[in-house]
Amino acid sequence: MAKTMSEDLYQDAIIEWSKRTVHSGHLEKFDSKGTASNPLCGDLVTVELNMEGETIQSMAIQVRGCVLCKASSAHLAELAKGLTLDKIKKIRHDLDMMLKTPGNDPTDFPESHHLFFPVRSHKSRHSCVLLPYDAVINGLSSGYTG
Repeated sequence: MAKTMSEDLYQDAIIEWSKRTVHSGHLEKFDSKGTASNPLCGDLVTVELNMEGETIQSMAIQVRGCVLCKASSAHLAELAKGLTLDKIKKIRHDLDMMLKTPGNDPTDFPESHHLFFPVRSHKSRHSCVLLPYDAVINGLSSGYTG
């Protein structure tokens, strides 16, 4: 029996990440804020970042979006501490390339992003995974507010 798109795409790991709320909400004080939206589906991600120099120390996220966008936002927030704008851009670029590269071998993805392998075959959903990265890049590229 063939899997439906939901069964194929929304696997347990993605659903679990989408429910994580440890980084959800607002920071009491932040140095940078960024937003990214996808007008095609309505997903909206806003991030608040505490910085030490050019390095992220903590991140809060607000997400209005699908399960994939929520999962990717929570995942990125967990990885963000210690990253710089250049590192975030590289991770986003690499993830974008992995999503676009055809193939059925999950080992093509780094272990840290393995949960997003099922999205590869759903091109219209790639932006849902990448949107949180765009929000962070937008925030860090626009300068610091603090």
